[in-house]
Amino acid sequence: MTLGSKLTLWVLLPLLLVLILLATITLRRERETHERQAAAEVERIANTLAIPMVESLKRRTSADLSEILKRSTLERGRFGVIVYDPTGHPFYTWGLFAADRALRPEDLRPLLGLPRQMGKPEALGEMPVWSHLIALTADGELLGALKVTMSLRDMQEFLARERNVLLGTLAAITFILTILISLVIQRTVSAPLARLMTRIQALASGTPSEDVVISGRDEVGQLSREFNALARNLDEARRRLLEESEHARNVIQSITNGIIGVDTEERIRTWSRAMTDRYGIQESEVLGRKLFDTFPALESEGLRAEVDRLLTNQAREFELRYFEHETLRRGRVILNIRGSALRGATDEVVGAVLAIEDMTDRVALSQEVQQAEKLAVVGQLAAGIAHQIGTPLNVISGSAEYLMMEWGAEKPRPQELEIIIAQTDRITKLIQQLLNFARPARMELRPLDLSELLREVLGLTEHQIAKGQISVETDLQASLPPTVGDANQLEQALLNIVINAWHAMPGGGRLTLRTRSVPAGERHHRVGRPATSGVEAIIADTGTGIAPEHMPRIFDPFFSTKGVGKGTGLGLAISRRIVEDHHGSIDVASEVGQGTTFTIWLPAGGGTT
Repeated sequence: MTLGSKLTLWVLLPLLLVLILLATITLRRERETHERQAAAEVERIANTLAIPMVESLKRRTSADLSEILKRSTLERGRFGVIVYDPTGHPFYTWGLFAADRALRPEDLRPLLGLPRQMGKPEALGEMPVWSHLIALTADGELLGALKVTMSLRDMQEFLARERNVLLGTLAAITFILTILISLVIQRTVSAPLARLMTRIQALASGTPSEDVVISGRDEVGQLSREFNALARNLDEARRRLLEESEHARNVIQSITNGIIGVDTEERIRTWSRAMTDRYGIQESEVLGRKLFDTFPALESEGLRAEVDRLLTNQAREFELRYFEHETLRRGRVILNIRGSALRGATDEVVGAVLAIEDMTDRVALSQEVQQAEKLAVVGQLAAGIAHQIGTPLNVISGSAEYLMMEWGAEKPRPQELEIIIAQTDRITKLIQQLLNFARPARMELRPLDLSELLREVLGLTEHQIAKGQISVETDLQASLPPTVGDANQLEQALLNIVINAWHAMPGGGRLTLRTRSVPAGERHHRVGRPATSGVEAIIADTGTGIAPEHMPRIFDPFFSTKGVGKGTGLGLAISRRIVEDHHGSIDVASEVGQGTTFTIWLPAGGGTT
């Protein structure tokens, strides 16, 4: 029920009760007045008839009674008369009564002591009547009694009409009052309150709306003015709060380090733009979700214990340096994580904030610098060794060949001379590799199709691979974006990796060659260099795999797991140098007994990254 309806009832009900009470009192007074008038009229008629009837009873003639009533002009349908003898038996009736029960003498005698005898209401069947009983006496002698009765039907009909008129008037007044009160309450209370409610709803939803203008100096008008002032203050506070919130959000979103905010239930409440840009996870994917349910790797990597210490107020902050984390979409990264407890106005813990600094590029760059320095030293050493060994080796080789020529074809040649010549040739090739590694040849750059290069490499090794019972699967994408490079050097780099894969499957297996285009945003770019699109060559085998302890050294010069005499350890080092000279990168993933996958990325169009 609306407030207007309640107010209408609260105002109308008391008025109705007062009107009903007044109507009831009025009807009761009308009834009492008419009853008194009827009683007085009956008493008057009885006293008037008593005088001639006493004279008639003295004469003991009943004929006079009829004459008396005839002269009285009473209506038979409205009045009735009964005359009793001294013993109480009716000996004469007229009008409404055809018969009546006898009165006992003891019923008559008390009438003598009453100054006005006795009148009372009675019922004649269903007809209400007023009766007046009077004793008829002469000289103290009881001659009988006279009972005059008047019908109250006309009075009741009149009162019923009066009641109906009064009830109709009351209904009309009630209807008019209801309409008037409803209109007044609607105009002065309901309508203004409805406008205030609309303004409150707009205020709650943040929708701009105008002030509610209510004229008058009553409480509703004062309420509207106070509410308008409150609404303006709230609008201003909301505007300032939104501005401050937007400013704080912009600050957080502009921080280059990633920011993650969680509440006491470890639900993510803040996810900065840096986290989205760096790891490809949109804010809508994580907000409201629990941190360790969304990123279970963080729990297994040991972050939960530190976060729990913050949320349980056991620590105010922590710092994890070089924290390794396996991301959902960008592979393994190295992070510096600084956590702080988020506190409320009363210093209670309401959550935690994690500042994420991605160190992956810096660590990779540091490793690249170290590797470059190492390779520079190795190159200098290789050039020196090649120079120092080259001259003696040429003398040994020339002398051995001279002895072979002097020995002639007729005599059997000593096996030692053949071994000397074979080993000097091997050393010569190794020195040439060292020289190539130390002083790479000048590149002849031109646009290249990486898929076509892999097809040429496969053509060079197809026969040997087939002999090793190795199946080949290819998924070489057509219409790859071109990369700019030296075809011979890139072919050498790819060939070295394919040969390693072939040698890793001595008992047969499967070699997979794939190429694909890589959008700029998919690859985590290196520090200080813009992200760019590129192309990838993926070379995967199902061979013996690489042990975890060997993974950091596989690109080191002279490191080999093939055994003595089966490899120089320069193949992968040369391949990596060639790829990096083309501003590309090589990534390796391997599992012992399952195989190894090399991913060679090169910038499209010969750009840098």
